[in-house]
Amino acid sequence: MNKRKKVLVTGANGFTGSMLIKTLQDSDWKIIPMTQYEIGLENEVTIDFCDKKFMKVLEELSPMDAVVHLGARVGWDGSTRADLFQPNVLAAAELVHWAKQHNSYLVFASAALICGESNPHITADCALNTDNDYLYSKWLGEEIIRMSGVKHAILRISGIFGKNGPSHLGINNAITAALHGTPPVQYGAGNIIRNYIYVKDLCNIIKYCLDNTIEGTHLVGGSQANTIAEMLEIICEVLLPGKKPGIRPGNGGYDQLIDHSPQLPRGRTFKEAVLDIASGGQGVMA
Repeated sequence: MNKRKKVLVTGANGFTGSMLIKTLQDSDWKIIPMTQYEIGLENEVTIDFCDKKFMKVLEELSPMDAVVHLGARVGWDGSTRADLFQPNVLAAAELVHWAKQHNSYLVFASAALICGESNPHITADCALNTDNDYLYSKWLGEEIIRMSGVKHAILRISGIFGKNGPSHLGINNAITAALHGTPPVQYGAGNIIRNYIYVKDLCNIIKYCLDNTIEGTHLVGGSQANTIAEMLEIICEVLLPGKKPGIRPGNGGYDQLIDHSPQLPRGRTFKEAVLDIASGGQGVMA
């Protein structure tokens, strides 16, 4: 029997991290979850990235075959570069240095929007446009990884949706409302197009990277583009049969499509994902 490989997963208490723990549970990977606060996971390592002991905690860990770096301060709340420096830049540098020392393979969760928050079509050839401080911190994390020479995959990820998904993405609020019996609200015409990625599909992609040691920088988006109106209709159709989204005046926004990397598996359609949520197939940790 082959010895299980060890993977350190940072941000294991977060939305994507908790799903990744579930995805890897019955795999060839032995998971070492790193959390900001204790939540009772097996082999759990608890440390805040802003804690001065962070590097010491890393040094006390046994070597890992791989690291998945999901943990970060998400800065859509107006966090400044100074706020983001310690958790998103300095901690990333320390983690990358540690991974390089142990010849660990690294998967880094970056953001597709480092190519511009209002870019309507993000492709592999797009120039960088880090037009807020959070995206700038993600770009710095990428540069640290490249400069280190560590074997890596950088995933530039689109908006991530699912049950209990982060509220800065409006479609997650719509799913939450529907699960609580309230029809979601459409603001404006709802004709902008997005291809968000379902959290379970993202975690399957990360597992694919780990299993196959995929290298390079890759865009990650949903397999199907839908208008916001279509997504809200699907949410009602699946989660609130017979109900329709409410419609209120609002700014229509802009299209934003992410070209998914051809080297990575494709995920399910938006309707397939909502059907999975309805069936209870997701179930992330609280």
